[in-house]
Amino acid sequence: MTRTLFKTACLLCCLPLLTAADIYRWVDADGVVNYTQQKPRGIEAELVSGPGNTRAAVAKAPRAERPTAQPDSAVQPVLNEDQQGMLRDLQAAEEARQQELARVREDNCTRARSVLTRLTSKGRIRVRGEDGEYRIMNEEERQSRISEAQEGIALNCSRADA
Repeated sequence: MTRTLFKTACLLCCLPLLTAADIYRWVDADGVVNYTQQKPRGIEAELVSGPGNTRAAVAKAPRAERPTAQPDSAVQPVLNEDQQGMLRDLQAAEEARQQELARVREDNCTRARSVLTRLTSKGRIRVRGEDGEYRIMNEEERQSRISEAQEGIALNCSRADA
């Protein structure tokens, strides 16, 4: 038991030394970002964390104490003509998708309101069964479909329409 206690005490004493290791960030010739504990020879590397590194201290600070970074507009990537064309195409496709989504929601809203009106305004409702024959909808099924129509209205109708 004393050996285990001794090993634990040694480990606890060495722990600060292990956590104080330097970490370097560098980019190789292929553009791949690498992280190492030893500064590479002949390559420019940035010290990311280590003893006395204020950047690491900021990263470990609680969120409320972290300094706010200003956005750097110079970091914006420069796009060639093909990339700009692809970006415009993507933006146009997204706009078309959003318009189609709005149209589908409007259709679903109209349909759900119509169903709710029919279910609440009539006493007896006839529905076609799986066998193709008409039958009268029971009250439990009617209440279930009223709930579904109300959920459809909540999902698809905007607050101004509701």
